[in-house]
Amino acid sequence: MVLRLYGLENLQPYIRNHIKLAEEFKQLVNSDSRFEVVTPRTFSLVCFRLLPQPDHQDDGYKLNYNLLDAVNFSGKIFLSHTVLSGKFVLRFAVGAPLTEETHIKAAWEVLQDQATIILAEI
Repeated sequence: MVLRLYGLENLQPYIRNHIKLAEEFKQLVNSDSRFEVVTPRTFSLVCFRLLPQPDHQDDGYKLNYNLLDAVNFSGKIFLSHTVLSGKFVLRFAVGAPLTEETHIKAAWEVLQDQATIILAEI
């Protein structure tokens, strides 16, 4: 149905744009030493986490859960999560038809702001 709706000529640039935006988000994550990209970006999905202190017993599970909760509670963006190799990982997916670079930067600002608050409380 999606192929019929968009057509091949329109669907290819649509997907490529989302991949490009996800790559931009990945670069933003990599630019902040408080975060790490956990797996290679797949299409428009970036899996990342806030790095825990070296002595964290739960390997940052609670830290990243709290970040996820704070970001989602803000109502500005929505993230999902997963657990990979025992690590609680945040998932940022670009998928909405009207998503632009400004939305990616705004989402990153929300994440950075919430991370700063959470890290200050530790």
